Amino acid sequence: MFMIYLSLIFLRIFIIVMSLISLVAFAKDSSEPVIEVFVNSNWVVSGETKATSIYVIDQIDVLKKTLSSELPRDPEKAKQVVLARFQTMDATLSQQLENAAIGLTKAHQYEINRYPAIVFDGKTVIYGITDLVVALRLYRQRQEGISQ
Repeated sequence: MFMIYLSLIFLRIFIIVMSLISLVAFAKDSSEPVIEVFVNSNWVVSGETKATSIYVIDQIDVLKKTLSSELPRDPEKAKQVVLARFQTMDATLSQQLENAAIGLTKAHQYEINRYPAIVFDGKTVIYGITDLVVALRLYRQRQEGISQ
């Protein structure tokens, strides 16, 4: 029963995220690429270059663990505890969940299969690094190699 409620809530988040993605348009300087970073909560993004978006993709799993920790064995009591925890969810946590849901959706869309990953202009993926300066240099080297 608890898992059904949790699944329904995450389904609502997913629907909201899909709606937001369809409305999002990136306004950018044509010389600078759109940079999207996909990490889990164990990775720290570094570098002086600013990413357009940083997605912490495991935040939903972190929330699930938090919501389901130390629940009573009685399903009705467990349901009440989880609902009370959801009601105390603040705006920051809500934004983190939205970020994770958008990140998971985009990661699926880009066919990202491991983390960390940095996506440039929705086309080029660099895996295994979180330093944006290094990633941008690698991206530009690749772009120069393609154009020659």
